[in-house]
Amino acid sequence: MGEGKMVVLKRKNDVYTVPAGKTLEQALRNLGIVPETVLAVREGKLVPLWHRLQEGEELQLLDVISGG
Repeated sequence: MGEGKMVVLKRKNDVYTVPAGKTLEQALRNLGIVPETVLAVREGKLVPLWHRLQEGEELQLLDVISGG
């Protein structure tokens, strides 16, 4: 499922291409990104970690910043 169909994830100056069909969480973990450290946004709306990536999608990854 999803073989050959790709999704683009952008984080700062990095661009990742991942296969469609996986959940956002699976794709992030495969890239070595801890899902809880980023928020995914598409067209100004948050994308949940359980979202199944669709061919041709482009998501922006924003770093979560915390402090005290």
